[in-house]
Amino acid sequence: MASVSQQPRIVVIGAGMAGILTVIKCMEAGYTDVVVYEKAARLGGTWRENTYPGIACDVPAHLYTYSFEPNPSWSHVFAPGDEIQAYFEGVAEKYGVMPHIRFDTEIVSSEFRDGRWALQMKDGGSDVADVLIAATGVLHHPNYPAIAGLDDFGGACFHTARWDHGVPLDGRRVGVIGTGSTAIQVTSALVERVAKYALFQRTAQWIMPIENPAYSAEERAAFARDPALIDKLRAEFNHQMIDNIAVAVVNADS
Repeated sequence: MASVSQQPRIVVIGAGMAGILTVIKCMEAGYTDVVVYEKAARLGGTWRENTYPGIACDVPAHLYTYSFEPNPSWSHVFAPGDEIQAYFEGVAEKYGVMPHIRFDTEIVSSEFRDGRWALQMKDGGSDVADVLIAATGVLHHPNYPAIAGLDDFGGACFHTARWDHGVPLDGRRVGVIGTGSTAIQVTSALVERVAKYALFQRTAQWIMPIENPAYSAEERAAFARDPALIDKLRAEFNHQMIDNIAVAVVNADS
């Protein structure tokens, strides 16, 4: 660990994937006065907020990890959301991030004055920082559609990012608005469970099935014994993704 003669006060906003990594790397560099303000009661960011049926990452799980902390236990090529949330919770515990997090504390304003950041919290608290790092992400503010009569709808109505797990769906009529990646995942998870399923879209999407094979117990055991196998797999996934992007490029020389 590097020696830091004068410790700056480092404040990180958000305890998701980026916030956790920021604390780890700050500690590795020798910085100890690091605090993370997290508005929620748990870490995880996107994976804490989104718990809808069918949620998964569209990046291969072995790529969606910190390079220094591979996970040999992913169940599928594309991991479900609860496994990803558990991964980040485990990393935070292992690397000593948890003591640096202040949960249920939302920063509502920041002002740079006299060479430092003055921070105000929603609960009335305050802090100052020499370095302020925003790791808030973009997927924690649901975008509700402006539809006339939405507030008067008589049935259950909620955003996928605020999924109401208390509402029974089996055998019922369900309508979903939108055909983004979230709607596609929800559709795949619910269409066989409900009595009637309606998907409302403004613009048609191209939708193709995705292969998501499970890793066998033997494969997971091999990954645990030899992390180099994970490195090899990561390299293969990277090459595949780069090749896919190249196919989509038109007039590359223009």
